[in-house]
Amino acid sequence: LIRSPIETKEGWLVITHSVGPMREYNLGASLYELDNPEIEIGRLAEPLMVPTEKEREGYVPNVIYSCGSIVHDDDLIIPYAMSDHSSSYATVNIKELLKALKTNGSQTNGKDNK
Repeated sequence: LIRSPIETKEGWLVITHSVGPMREYNLGASLYELDNPEIEIGRLAEPLMVPTEKEREGYVPNVIYSCGSIVHDDDLIIPYAMSDHSSSYATVNIKELLKALKTNGSQTNGKDNK
């Protein structure tokens, strides 16, 4: 599941939501070309966020999800819900995230990933 893209100088940043092993929901990130957003520049090889032990318990266990994110100064603020019973937020340095997406995070080698 893909959320609203965030325009950066490096490209369109997209926070994704997916299901991993053992039905564990997690958040990932991808970067797409500004002029041609059908082309993925890079994707994190590992999830950006996975549920912590505390977040694995609740009404719907093993679930974290976000419905958007906000850029504030050099941070990406990611509000998220956990196990359908509470919410929190996480922050990540956006420059470090973009660097990871462009250097060692690419899984597509610039090819269209439809």
